[in-house]
Amino acid sequence: MGQQPNVQLGIEDLPRAVPHPAPARRWAPSRPGDLGSPGEVPWGGAFGTPGPDTGYALRLVASREWTLEPGEDRHDVEAALGALMSARASRFGRAPTAVDAQVAELLLGLRSDGGEAPSGPAGARVRMVPGIAHDAAARRSLVASVDPDLLTADPATVRREVASGRDPFAS
Repeated sequence: MGQQPNVQLGIEDLPRAVPHPAPARRWAPSRPGDLGSPGEVPWGGAFGTPGPDTGYALRLVASREWTLEPGEDRHDVEAALGALMSARASRFGRAPTAVDAQVAELLLGLRSDGGEAPSGPAGARVRMVPGIAHDAAARRSLVASVDPDLLTADPATVRREVASGRDPFAS
């Protein structure tokens, strides 16, 4: 119907847009396992130390080259490196980086930075890594066996400690 010229309409008389769909309702946890805030995320013990974007470790590891012992599977070595890198990065509260890859390679006796690999940890790698890619408990055990101070040390310190004969997996 047309507007009569003698009736003036105000802004309040005009049609209002209705949001479709309606605004979201506020969410609140209602089940026992729901977490309501980041502070409620379990930490430590069997839950480990969560870190952001730990899957990026596997992407970093995929582009690196090493000389493996006969019978070693690259997939298992990548999984072990990814677990060590993720554990190291989560201790610092960040995503894995290339420095984490260097430290993990040194701990497992792999070549890093174009230099020679320390020979000591290679035996531990051959003993601990087979089948680790498909065994989450073995990856947790590997990470738990590393000295936390050595895991968070810089690459030069790790190289020096491993070259001096220290077993990184004797904690």
